[in-house]
Amino acid sequence: MFTTFSRAPPDCNARGKGRQSQNGASPPAPPTPPRSKRSQVARACDLCRLHRSKCDNDQPCSNCQHRGERCSNDGSSDPRTMPSAIRYPSSSPAIVLHLTASREIQRLRSRVHDLEQQLQRQDLSLNTTPTTSLATPPVSFAPSPASTAATRHPRKEHGSPKKYWEGIYTSTAQSHQTQYYGPASSFYFIGRMSSYLATALQQPHSDHHMQPNSASRSFATPTSPKRGPLDEMDISTDGPTAADTLTATQEDYFLDLFWQSYHCVLQIIDEADFKEHYKSLWVAPGRSRKPSALVDIVLALCMQYGVAFVPRSGPVTQTQVDVDGNDATIAGRWLYRRSQALLSKELESPSIMTLQCHILAVYYLCNASFQNMAHSTLAVAVRTAQILGLHLEPPESMPRKTKELRKRLWWTLFTVESKTCMKLGRPLSAQISEATCSLPADDHELALLSGSSFASSEDNVTWHTYNLQNTKLILAARTVYVAFHDRCAEVLDATNGTTLYSDAQALETCAHFLSTGMECLHSWRHGVPNGLKTKRRDAGEPLSRDKSLLDLELYAPVWLQRQRLLLELLYHDLAMNLHRPFVCFSTVPSSSLQLAHGHANACVEHAMAITQIMHQMLTEGDTLRGWHEAFQWQWNATLSLIGYILGYPLAPSTPSARQAIDSAIDVFETFGRNFAIAASAANVTRDLVAKADFLIFRASGNGIVTPASPSSSDFGGLPANAGAENAAHCSNGMFQADMDPSNMFQNSLSGMDPALTVDSLNSLEPMLAGSSNMTNLWDFSQG
Repeated sequence: MFTTFSRAPPDCNARGKGRQSQNGASPPAPPTPPRSKRSQVARACDLCRLHRSKCDNDQPCSNCQHRGERCSNDGSSDPRTMPSAIRYPSSSPAIVLHLTASREIQRLRSRVHDLEQQLQRQDLSLNTTPTTSLATPPVSFAPSPASTAATRHPRKEHGSPKKYWEGIYTSTAQSHQTQYYGPASSFYFIGRMSSYLATALQQPHSDHHMQPNSASRSFATPTSPKRGPLDEMDISTDGPTAADTLTATQEDYFLDLFWQSYHCVLQIIDEADFKEHYKSLWVAPGRSRKPSALVDIVLALCMQYGVAFVPRSGPVTQTQVDVDGNDATIAGRWLYRRSQALLSKELESPSIMTLQCHILAVYYLCNASFQNMAHSTLAVAVRTAQILGLHLEPPESMPRKTKELRKRLWWTLFTVESKTCMKLGRPLSAQISEATCSLPADDHELALLSGSSFASSEDNVTWHTYNLQNTKLILAARTVYVAFHDRCAEVLDATNGTTLYSDAQALETCAHFLSTGMECLHSWRHGVPNGLKTKRRDAGEPLSRDKSLLDLELYAPVWLQRQRLLLELLYHDLAMNLHRPFVCFSTVPSSSLQLAHGHANACVEHAMAITQIMHQMLTEGDTLRGWHEAFQWQWNATLSLIGYILGYPLAPSTPSARQAIDSAIDVFETFGRNFAIAASAANVTRDLVAKADFLIFRASGNGIVTPASPSSSDFGGLPANAGAENAAHCSNGMFQADMDPSNMFQNSLSGMDPALTVDSLNSLEPMLAGSSNMTNLWDFSQG
């Protein structure tokens, strides 16, 4: 502290007096009065010390009185620094609030910094995508004028426009209206085969008659009371009859089927909660239950599955290839309709149960081959999930069981939507960039909380592991699919083309890109737990194309066997679809399309793997009987097999592919005993393979070989005796069968008599009558 002196130091006064005496100056100045002593505070109060302000001896001090705070001077428990004030509950509320706000601001600054770092890393990963032989501009992190909001075109949300691979417009339903399907769809591949056959055989060939009869081609909607156009029906009489209603015993039977079949692969319903909900619907004995959209759609789905086990009476004849009102694919349609009517009342205030109904309805419609209705229902389901906030991470305050159910709901919807859009070749609706929901868990603790009695398997595999691996598989396939089609768009934009089949170099460039992208799918295959793989005989590798038979575990539960089989079949189907664009009907020499032909061989190998698994499982067991999606996988694989032997009649893999087609017909006949579309698929396959057999015979008999054959010539692949008219179709080294999509069906439908029936168009029997030599019949160059 400071000290106050009453007089100057002695030595200073003495020197001053001496100077004044010697100079004879003015008289000495009077003595300086002493200054008043400053009042001191022994110790400032705690609040003044915290704010570093002047304190006084009053109690309370003036500062505390002014602030309205408690004045204390003990210093034992109050904070001595600003950061430590947060830890003392006795501190001033104003101080605590101020310090809390400061700390929150600091946390938000750190979070913003972390997000900026993540965006930079994401930009780096996007700009380092594997490139191909086409020139790619260097990566630049500086914003270009075209990327600013002021110069960006309002219709080009994500930058410069892309020239995507064009699809086709074709009629696949009961109406004559056409629908769009992308290049990845089976309908696009059917169109390419149809165009090729029309050119190679020089007869009109419609893609419409290369599709099996389905409910969507016989009925306007799943609930239509009879066949025919929708505008010819009396909608007022469209309702269930007494024979369509189920008793309580019958409902119990079909609900038990759900827990044995769909529940292990479609894990969106809590079994205990559902049973409690179902029990609450029965208000009194002897009375019908109260309506429930969820119960109705579950029953409809299980009736569709259960009725498929019931064989149809009589032999498979022409009348049994037509879908009627008793077909298994549309069983339970009145329950489906009532469920939809109940859901219409929940549009403004949807719930988790609403979303569950939408997802189950998508499965029902896909099984019935109403693909476009299923696609539309998926759009509603995605919006419903976003309304419920399922695309976001569940709040921490929720119980773990509820959080994991929400995660499974979102990712199940995501996988179904992605799988459907890739199958139809249409744009994806559920954007992964807008979802923050983490992947669902599959640990033992969660399996016990789920309320279902599924025992765990080896390698820490629970019944939830299938859901996790299925999600990872779709994510991997979707990543390859999106990147591949984006790359195709870049190539088409660079070449100013509409299809890859008019430019061999562009096709090979995209083939190289897909070769690198498929590593994503291969990584998933190696990461699948052993407990979720079906072992192979003769030391074969699971999830492979080595043609080894399955070694089924004798005492494995049915739900685990079904999970293993469906996961492997889905893997082969997705991989086959990714490779199939490179199955070509071209005249380009093999040396210029080595990578493309490699993808074509991979496609047919995956198709043969699907056929072998399906044939073995339907022969040795019932695990896949009645499973409509398995039939659709087999039909998709059969198209790939037929397309391959048409495009490569003398390739080394063609004999094996031809044998696999015979096995596929056996599979269709087995399914055909239960639902009509499979019996129709068997007939369509026989007609197509008869044409393929003739083309193979003609090619081998005239020494004509295909590009995929080791001994192929520079001009192989054209059918024998095609003449100058076929040669004129060759352009830029590519065969006209792989033509521009807009003209794809004009070639196949030109000159077609509208009165031609399916049999007269697709069957060879009318043409073979009275002919002793098939080569004479198909010698188009003469006459």
